[in-house]
Amino acid sequence: MIRRTLLASIAMATLLAVASPALAQDIAFTSDKSYPESVTYSPHQGVFLLGSVTEGLVAKLDKAGAYAPFITDDRLVSTVGLLVDDASNTLWVTNSDPGAGARTAAATQGKLAAIATYDATTGAPKAYYDLGSLSPGAHFANDIALDAAGNAYVTDSFAPLIYKIDSHGKASIFAESPLFLSGEGFNLNGIAWHKDGYLLVGKYNSGELFRISTADPTDIRKVKLPEALTGADGIHLIDGEHLLVAQNLAANRTVELTSSDGWQSATITRTEASKLSMPTATVTVGKDVYVLNSRLDTLFDPKAAKVGDYLLQQF
Repeated sequence: MIRRTLLASIAMATLLAVASPALAQDIAFTSDKSYPESVTYSPHQGVFLLGSVTEGLVAKLDKAGAYAPFITDDRLVSTVGLLVDDASNTLWVTNSDPGAGARTAAATQGKLAAIATYDATTGAPKAYYDLGSLSPGAHFANDIALDAAGNAYVTDSFAPLIYKIDSHGKASIFAESPLFLSGEGFNLNGIAWHKDGYLLVGKYNSGELFRISTADPTDIRKVKLPEALTGADGIHLIDGEHLLVAQNLAANRTVELTSSDGWQSATITRTEASKLSMPTATVTVGKDVYVLNSRLDTLFDPKAAKVGDYLLQQF
């Protein structure tokens, strides 16, 4: 009787192990001090795509943590924001120069703001847009969002601008406001498109979140938050009511915001501290969420040892 019970228990445990999906785990990887700032995921290919502040490349990363360079392009100084669109097989990449890349130059540092697009499968170049040429002054193309029609929206961290590249490839200044620029350093940063016809845009230095109509870009409203999310970097809309914010600087955490009033206001419903430093972006893989611990603080601290190990932390 004991033997039969034991065998039955073992069989049931084996059946449950086969039937239950494996729990997602953190993905640690090394990449020779490439300092990836952004991450996107291609369900079609089953891989993550990462940028590099120092090398200006795009790399692929599988779920086992195997890292391999994918796109090298001499035009790219620092690849900051990435977004893959499997529907059009297009990878969108922001190209900027914060002064830390191997190809940084006086002509581009703090002035470069461009978008490059590539075939997401082969890496072949598709198009290149010089957004900084649309207005004088300092520029830094940071993050990208796509709407359902294929229009791209890009934040500029050094100018009070949001750019638009329409589905026909025409680049223009979409929105401009003094609200977008209130101090030195990084201003506008993360951006997400909401299906109800507006953008959600984070402001890094002040910790504000804006709601901007895509039909009327002068309709700019501050989302009421329970606290300023200073250091709000990449943002990621999970669904219509839940937004993830990678918050670095002193916070070093990921924040989940929830809104029940169309993003007129939001509450903090969950936070999680980063295991390593400088969370900069979040990405969904099925039902799982990963946060990129970029460790960029060590890159820009002249006294810190430079690192080559990073983490996609499960949230």
